[in-house]
Amino acid sequence: MTNYTGTGALVRLALRRDRVMIPIWLAAFVLSAYSSAAAVKGLYSTQLDLVKASETFNNATAVVALYGRIYDVTNPAGLALVKLGGLGGAFVALLSILLVVRHTRAEEEAGRQELLGATVLGRRAPLTAALIVAISTDLVLAVLTALALIGGGFDVVGSFAFGVGWGLTGIAFAGVAAITAQLTTTSRSANGLASIVLGVVYVLRAIGDTAGPGGPGWATWLSPIGWGQQLRPFASERWWVAVLPVALAVVLIPIGYVLVGRRDFAAGLLPDRLGPATASPSLRSSFALAWRLQRGSLYAWAAASGLMAVVMGNLATQLSGFLDSPETKE
Repeated sequence: MTNYTGTGALVRLALRRDRVMIPIWLAAFVLSAYSSAAAVKGLYSTQLDLVKASETFNNATAVVALYGRIYDVTNPAGLALVKLGGLGGAFVALLSILLVVRHTRAEEEAGRQELLGATVLGRRAPLTAALIVAISTDLVLAVLTALALIGGGFDVVGSFAFGVGWGLTGIAFAGVAAITAQLTTTSRSANGLASIVLGVVYVLRAIGDTAGPGGPGWATWLSPIGWGQQLRPFASERWWVAVLPVALAVVLIPIGYVLVGRRDFAAGLLPDRLGPATASPSLRSSFALAWRLQRGSLYAWAAASGLMAVVMGNLATQLSGFLDSPETKE
């Protein structure tokens, strides 16, 4: 018996449990890519109209912060996929986070992994199985997305560059989730920590993309989301950038394995905070208990909604006629 004994069985179990969830996520991503590609075809009658529409996006700071920058304003693919570059990459990263945590920390929290551990199961098998499932999903997504874009009429090289950008972003965040799953005792906390990392790198990407001359444009290079866009699909692809997310995953995943061996089963490396011996008067009703349990999520959603409102308000003040332009109707 080794630390990886039982990995194959856990992979099969995970795929069986996710036989509905993973195809739905993949279908959503692939259909979004294909529909975006198909929507732009024939939308602009002249090259000048296409260039004006692309420059409209690039000149709107709020739009660039939210979606990213178009690097080749003469290529319709840049305009078609600008909304899926940064924002789509963030959702791909979220899928990897959910898959890794679901088959590691969530299994321990539910007690299923303890039952499986009573059989012939290695210490590192659950994390290995989770990473295999997540990384395989990312690779399949990369290929299917590229084929969808090719089917939508875009060139082969750019289509595969875009698909690779999505896939490698997901793989990098599988490494992030491999670490956060070892730090906490609950899956919600593990997902929350990984999501915080995702939010931070997304903001770094936004700062870098919107920086002017002499500004902190280097911030983009601190973000795996930014790396996916810096592959420059359909804009003189820079394949060397693909080394960055691969290198990050190669660093983070072994750290996750080290942390597995340094904690007890069902425990996290971050110590749990001890609560008071008696409940406070504010927990005397079922409503108060529900509020106490859900207030963190409510605060997070309220903050996200407020941030989105600020972005949309900024956009409205920058471009009074933006909502009537052709590029917003694709």
